[in-house]
Amino acid sequence: MLSFPPHTLRAAPTLLPVIFRGSGVVALAKPAGVPVDEHPWTRGVPDICGEFRKRLAAGTASAVALGLKRPAAVLSTDAECSGAALLADRDGGALEKWRNAAGSELLRFFFVFLTRVSAGTSAEGEFVCRLPVAAHFTEARALVSRKTGKKAETRFCRLENFGNVELWRAETAFPRLHQIRLHAAESGIPVLGDALYGGAPAVSNAELSRKGRLNKGEERPLYAPPCLHLERISVPAGAPAENGAEIVAPLPDGFAALVGKLRRSRGG
Repeated sequence: MLSFPPHTLRAAPTLLPVIFRGSGVVALAKPAGVPVDEHPWTRGVPDICGEFRKRLAAGTASAVALGLKRPAAVLSTDAECSGAALLADRDGGALEKWRNAAGSELLRFFFVFLTRVSAGTSAEGEFVCRLPVAAHFTEARALVSRKTGKKAETRFCRLENFGNVELWRAETAFPRLHQIRLHAAESGIPVLGDALYGGAPAVSNAELSRKGRLNKGEERPLYAPPCLHLERISVPAGAPAENGAEIVAPLPDGFAALVGKLRRSRGG
């Protein structure tokens, strides 16, 4: 467990579970809304790598125990997305090895997300989106560009239907920033709660109740962040991990509770 005091990563104390450790590499389960590393799209927002290095400089036991001297992100992932954050050590070559593996598409990344659908508008249950992804020139978001975009491929698969809300999986060999959110939106299944890419508002208790509006406060979202989670990173045997690995990040409590309520409301 990597611990951060109040007013560092967030206003409240933050504990990031360690979900994988290897030679010169660790994976942490990060909450939504926390950047993994410094990026122009999140300028001024504290990030895990920067605060991790501060904890190391201060000799904080939970940071030192992880064995990384100069931690950096293997790849950038969306700040708004919860799930696995993969960090490696700049010293000793681990970072270069893991970044090369990711860039060579040796790793597989599996996301789960919720989307809201209307009658007759649900996408096919399984399909691939290959739209090229580029950074917007002036805004902190991605866009589709066949001129400047980089190749990207996302495989989508519907997992469960809860009526007007569905649970989907997205798989890719290299997730560019905002790729899953952009591809989902362009495919007609925008991530629930992701206003940046046209996602519908979050689900409240009142929506799931047959009685309609409940007690005061029940209109609040059951899970406020975008409902997108990096659930698993699959690492094959060989480089960068001799025996391979399946790095799994459990759903955040709020996200898991929402899925549970959706299942119960469906009667499943």
